[in-house]
Amino acid sequence: MKALQSKIGRVIDFEGNRTKGIQQASLIDFTDFEIIHCSEFLNTDGIFTDWILSSTCNYQIDYWVAHNANVEKNLIKDHAPYRANFSTFSKEIQWGPWIDTLTLYQTLYPNLQDFRLQILSKEFLISSEIDSLVEQLCNRTGKKFHQSMFDSIITFLLLRRLRDSIDLSLFMV
Repeated sequence: MKALQSKIGRVIDFEGNRTKGIQQASLIDFTDFEIIHCSEFLNTDGIFTDWILSSTCNYQIDYWVAHNANVEKNLIKDHAPYRANFSTFSKEIQWGPWIDTLTLYQTLYPNLQDFRLQILSKEFLISSEIDSLVEQLCNRTGKKFHQSMFDSIITFLLLRRLRDSIDLSLFMV
């Protein structure tokens, strides 16, 4: 935890695919595992690239978090200007480093058979905590799995539950 103290993390989740594009996207920004900002994007809002860039230019994101992060990385590569570092508006955006909660839980709990968010949430999370954040943060997307803000909340809670147990920075790539 100490390695990530006072650093800004961003959980991000996309719903969509490379062919049809991004239908939904949500992000939760946090520092010291306290939520400081969140945002939801729907494909009817306009251009995804505008949303991701404007939400990223406000401040420096120190690390990104996703469940099965390669999916989010690939969608950013396809639908937004992706480089390890990207300069815009005279500010540098860094798309990483990443913590992948899928890899994290596969490493820590190798005897589990299934690492889907739904299974991990039943196994490790408290439903009242989920419900509280869902009521606060799911303003535009659905309140169930495979909805971008809901999945972002589950990913955030899965990461947060480990904050005092392990050095999460060891899982940054």
